[in-house]
Amino acid sequence: MQMLVGMAFGFLVVVMIGAASADETPSSDPALPVELASAVVVAADADSLDVNAVGSLAAESEGIVQRGTAFQLDDGRIGTVAHALIDARRAMIDGAAVPIDTSTISREHDVASLEGIVLVGSLATAAEASSVGDTVALGGIPASSRIEVVTGEIIDRTSGVGYGIGRPDVYVIAATVDRGWSGGPVVNSAGEVIAIIVGVETASGVTLAVPIEYLPR
Repeated sequence: MQMLVGMAFGFLVVVMIGAASADETPSSDPALPVELASAVVVAADADSLDVNAVGSLAAESEGIVQRGTAFQLDDGRIGTVAHALIDARRAMIDGAAVPIDTSTISREHDVASLEGIVLVGSLATAAEASSVGDTVALGGIPASSRIEVVTGEIIDRTSGVGYGIGRPDVYVIAATVDRGWSGGPVVNSAGEVIAIIVGVETASGVTLAVPIEYLPR
């Protein structure tokens, strides 16, 4: 795996976009995506995230393909973002079709679980919540690139309303992510998933992630 290692947040230039579910308005107009390298980009101290457990999500509805990120847990669930699946008729992870079960889509928290082992690796679910000040690794797959991993610091756990999304409980993380990262995992230093990326807040650039405990079973 080719890795470009640099200081966290300093080496990766991306364009931020507003975060919203399918029925909400972004906090600002989405910016045009930038062209990203095809290589896997890994920030310093981000090697705790197993990239083999992360894949690209494509959710197809009438004439529209929503793209995002998904990851596989060791209990067989595939975690991702709900707003890509709400109106979807078909979902694919890294090109493999997986069934959509509406009972495992949480509109309230904007997270969803799918079934079907399609990825090589898997991630464990964290037994305990992370705290403000903890360093975490985030993984996502932009539309024009392979998986990227960056590190960030948890700066709050609060309601998402103040950040432009109607989510009752989110981690606020000082990290830089881009279009296509929604549904990607946030892991602690042990490589365990603590949260799922649901978007960014454009004014400050912080990443918003829903705690893994809300992922439906």
